Amino acid sequence: MFSILFVLISRTPLFLLKAISFILYTIATYKNVSHLKITEKNINHCFGENKELVKKSFRETIELALIFPFVWGKKDNYKKLVDPDYLKFKPLDNGRPKIFFTLHMGCVDILIFVLSELLEQANFLYTPVKNKKLDQKLLDIRQRQGGSMFPATPNGVKNLYKSFIDKSNIVIASDLVPHKRGVYEKFFNKECFCIDLVEKLSSKETHDLHFIYLTRGKKNKYKLVCKKIGNKITTLEMNKLFEEAILTAPELYYWEYKKFKKQRNASSSIY
Repeated sequence: MFSILFVLISRTPLFLLKAISFILYTIATYKNVSHLKITEKNINHCFGENKELVKKSFRETIELALIFPFVWGKKDNYKKLVDPDYLKFKPLDNGRPKIFFTLHMGCVDILIFVLSELLEQANFLYTPVKNKKLDQKLLDIRQRQGGSMFPATPNGVKNLYKSFIDKSNIVIASDLVPHKRGVYEKFFNKECFCIDLVEKLSSKETHDLHFIYLTRGKKNKYKLVCKKIGNKITTLEMNKLFEEAILTAPELYYWEYKKFKKQRNASSSIY
């Protein structure tokens, strides 16, 4: 069932998917769905009231619901969505082990496919979906170009760390809220509970460190950005890089995610 749906969407022209997403956006906005409410609260919390950004961001959220299956359903469809100059990063595959950290901007699965294309080997930390059949299907899709996926579970993180010790390349979307272990740091000058795994791993100074993300493209929807960072980084410094990336195209960030759901004082939740 999922395979058929993904293939059908992957064969739909992008302009038509955009038109369909606009219709869905209009309906969802009229119904004032929960994702729209969360988007508004997050943006207002970080920037103050900005109705235009809320609209743009939520429209991107709805469009992503079709963009993801578009890239899942056909192996090379991701290339239609990212500027072709991403190939200039091919020299990244130079034999030195690397940590890539990223944030949820745009269709993050494009990063999985791009890095799997550019690198001979890469291990990705991912969050499993609750539906086991769908999760297995997505796992197969995400690994079809040679990348290896590690679930963000205690065992998955343990195995990812073993691969780190073995000098493998690892990729972490480190802007999510950790389930248990983490640190409180500033994000757009607001305190939030943050993943500190990149800080811990980079302090070993065994891997080159790179910040990689998608921003608004010139030719296609997205452009790949990859910056080499010093050998180690703090969580606050990581958040500052996230802020700089977000400000290049703030509507592309996942504002519908409850970024500030874990506060020191539970009664101070913005949700």
